[in-house]
Amino acid sequence: MDNIGVGELKLSQQQSIAAATDQWITGIPGRIPGHVIFVENPEHTGYAKTLAAEGSTILVCNGDKDDRGIVPVSGSFDAAGEELLVDGTLSLEIQDYIAIPFVNLVGVTVVRITTKEDWQAFFDDADEARSSGHFVPQLTEVNAVLAERGLLAGTQKNNLLLSRLHITRDGSVLSGPYGTRIGKVGDHLADLKIRAIMLRPESAVAAVYYPWDIQDSLAAKPWIPRYLAALDAWKFIPREERPTTKLVGFGTSLYGAAPSDHLPSPQAPFILTRGLDHTLLDTKTGRLFKLGPDAAVIIEAVSNLRDVKAAAIRTAPQLKVSVSIAEESARAVLARFEQLGIDVIGANR
Repeated sequence: MDNIGVGELKLSQQQSIAAATDQWITGIPGRIPGHVIFVENPEHTGYAKTLAAEGSTILVCNGDKDDRGIVPVSGSFDAAGEELLVDGTLSLEIQDYIAIPFVNLVGVTVVRITTKEDWQAFFDDADEARSSGHFVPQLTEVNAVLAERGLLAGTQKNNLLLSRLHITRDGSVLSGPYGTRIGKVGDHLADLKIRAIMLRPESAVAAVYYPWDIQDSLAAKPWIPRYLAALDAWKFIPREERPTTKLVGFGTSLYGAAPSDHLPSPQAPFILTRGLDHTLLDTKTGRLFKLGPDAAVIIEAVSNLRDVKAAAIRTAPQLKVSVSIAEESARAVLARFEQLGIDVIGANR
């Protein structure tokens, strides 16, 4: 499962099931061609099939293992410390965010943010990472999957795709496992889509937490998507190197960026520092590139400011060159990485 870190799943059917499970958990569309439908009560399986489009996946609690049109699941999806088993092979442990620093992640773990305490801890941890460079280690593990990441990352909704539906035991249809009620068993898919279009993104957690202040908090911290990307970046760094590695932009800056400065796009590569060494990590491909200190300064400034001239003005004094030479150097660095297929600003991904 590429998205939630289960490398041993090799069959295409297993990969598809894993991707569908990831889409149901995170709310991010595009993991599979269609939408995911989670059914708590197997009596609603027939109705769920009427909602399925080509490329959709139906997950059914205690579903018929002989029904090739569904994926049976067992266990609990909404109780911390419990386990959800998908298709008899993919095991997911459910944990509350606030407990994560005290949990040893053995297998794939769904990290839920469902209470006021969870949300406060999430934002506190993000602030701590940005100011000091300290990340909660468990969140950097490949086995950790943040629930509702689509909401956290500001993923643009594709309402026509309708990434997921959740049918509760009593027959209510929600916009996600903790989402807003948009219908009931018997409603047509077209009607559910119309109601989903009207929802605000934070409605994804409306069933468990009054969500409007979440959107305010996310809006006040527009760098949260970059923080989430940083959690992913750590997964490319060998565990033995992590204690001596820093991610530029989190507790450290090479050109003296102000705390109020923007962080790069979530898609921009990361600069890693170990002692006096600088490396560029492209998380899209996993490739690493050694950087000279001046190139590292330039890349950080260009990534933050998203403007070559502005970056040249900020970095020229530190580089001990004129602004024109700093700009010329910046354009040369950008051109070099463009030749390598790396978008330093992260605008084209």
